[in-house]
Amino acid sequence: GDWEGWMRFFLRGVGTTATEATATAEQIYALREDHRALVLEHAGPKGLTVLDELLRQPIVNVNHVRGLLDVTFATANRLVGQLEALGLLVEVTGQRRGRLYRYAPYLELFEDPAPTTDHAGE
Repeated sequence: GDWEGWMRFFLRGVGTTATEATATAEQIYALREDHRALVLEHAGPKGLTVLDELLRQPIVNVNHVRGLLDVTFATANRLVGQLEALGLLVEVTGQRRGRLYRYAPYLELFEDPAPTTDHAGE
């Protein structure tokens, strides 16, 4: 029956969520701008097209990039390799064929930080 207490609790939660969402949006914007400059310098306009796609779909394979850019598999593979060398893509399957790549720096923005434990007092 404590409606006022419940509302305070609820609104505090809404405020916290909004603050976290705003911080994440700002981080995404900064990451995008940093990566756009890096990709333009090292991978050119086609790299920017892939970067824009990675913001929509952060896990891709070479065939996806090939279709997106309408280029050969070799060209797409070379571009994926460039983005991997820049630290933007990380191969996640460990296979030679059917490899998947994740846009790691972007996805890390959405991961919960690992809980920390203080062992100093033990």
